[in-house]
Amino acid sequence: MATSAQAPMFVRVMGLPLRLALYVLASLVLMGVDARYDALRMVRSGIAALLHPVQAGLARPFHYLQDAFDFFEVHGQLVRDNHRLQEAQRVLMQQLHDRTLLHAENAHLRSLLGLTVPAGYNSHGVEIVQAMTNPFSRKVVVDRGSLQGISTGWPAVDEMGLVGQVTRVFPTSSEITLITSRDQDIPVQVVRNGLRLIVSGTGQDRLLEVRFLDMHADLQPDDILVTSGLDGVYPAGIPVARVVAVEPPRHTPFARAVCAPLAGVGRHRQMLILQGETPAGVSAPVGPATQQTVPGKRGLSP
Repeated sequence: MATSAQAPMFVRVMGLPLRLALYVLASLVLMGVDARYDALRMVRSGIAALLHPVQAGLARPFHYLQDAFDFFEVHGQLVRDNHRLQEAQRVLMQQLHDRTLLHAENAHLRSLLGLTVPAGYNSHGVEIVQAMTNPFSRKVVVDRGSLQGISTGWPAVDEMGLVGQVTRVFPTSSEITLITSRDQDIPVQVVRNGLRLIVSGTGQDRLLEVRFLDMHADLQPDDILVTSGLDGVYPAGIPVARVVAVEPPRHTPFARAVCAPLAGVGRHRQMLILQGETPAGVSAPVGPATQQTVPGKRGLSP
């Protein structure tokens, strides 16, 4: 009978501590050799090449999430910055508009302060607080009245010329009828030749007319018309209008002259009201300085 092989009686198995020590020793030896001779460089390169696609694939979802978070964060920040900048722009535009208005108003006030008042007259600075809604009755209300010494009939001027006349006075306000109103007629004189005319309003801020003009009258475009002072209301020599065109007679024996007012009618909020110191019906004569009055000339002194 054949006998079967039997296992050895005493089997020595390497224990875990000893195996761990061997593995640690082997690792230290390999690390030392690699550090000294760079022996495992090719092995590391191969392992890195094999693991790189795996690492890139595992990291890609995290990159996508990070990009999405960055997008929404940047988008929200841009929206907030856009709203803030738009609000700042609105504020700056409003400030610029207010600054422009203040600059224009200050320039106009400086012009009024430097205005030469005709001899025998005092001036009262007023500001427009209301404009009448009737487009044909060109009237405005200013912030001074009888309590401040304003009376009816006084002329209103700016730095460029005649604006209107005080027609109604209340305790704290006054009504000024502008020279462009249909019911306003102003005796004027042509600076070039002394021809006396009557200028009437048309209901439009930038248009006056001489309605009954002799067809042979010596009146030409660009002639300057100033107050004649013969009515006892307006001092002589105040610039009123510039002749734009002279129209020949049409179905009537009279010609017609179209004029543009020299004053800032309907454009400024401030003006001067002239108070006459001379008796009613007495006005200063037209002097040599009046004959030199030109558009834009500061000063209303005759």
